[in-house]
Amino acid sequence: MRLAFAAAVLGTALVAAPVAQSTHDGRTWSSLDRPFNPNGRLRMDLVAGEYRIVGSQDNGIHLQWSLRDIDQLAKVHARADVHDRDARITTDGPSSKGLKFLMRVPARSDLYIRLTAGELRVDGIEGNKDIELHAGEIRVNVGRAEDYHHVDASVWAGELHAAPFQMFKEGLFRSFDWNGKGPYRLHARLKAGEVRLYANSDDAR
Repeated sequence: MRLAFAAAVLGTALVAAPVAQSTHDGRTWSSLDRPFNPNGRLRMDLVAGEYRIVGSQDNGIHLQWSLRDIDQLAKVHARADVHDRDARITTDGPSSKGLKFLMRVPARSDLYIRLTAGELRVDGIEGNKDIELHAGEIRVNVGRAEDYHHVDASVWAGELHAAPFQMFKEGLFRSFDWNGKGPYRLHARLKAGEVRLYANSDDAR
């Protein structure tokens, strides 16, 4: 798969050519770093793959992706368009198995994520979250339930686990809405697969 990520800081596009490196398990990987301050909005338009998005105390966007096929990695480009408090990260390319992505972003960020298919895990992000996925798994560490004023989640076919909001459903066309008094909003929608909202490691599995 060829992934394209693009980067522009304050409106100036910066394209990074990945440098391949190898890990002990034979995978090859590349990375991209861009400055980005907390309290911003991150929009992600992602192709199929395995993604983990983690909150960081650094003022920056740090992307790392890996796969075993060095020839495929050579086709990867990175792009992150940054305009003041807004950033857009995109991935695109032909299909390939075994791609994994690790994205570290400021812990205080609002997320807007659209993923075609695969696995998505979000940890340590304090802010609004708007997530939609066609098929696969969505796992979100929500932190504290009292941090949200509205939560809605749905799955057309599959399972919906939301322990912090005392909700579990499975089957066809399952959904729930929850209202609280916190500052943030959470929206998660999946067509087929599993949505899991959790607040501790035991509920993440």
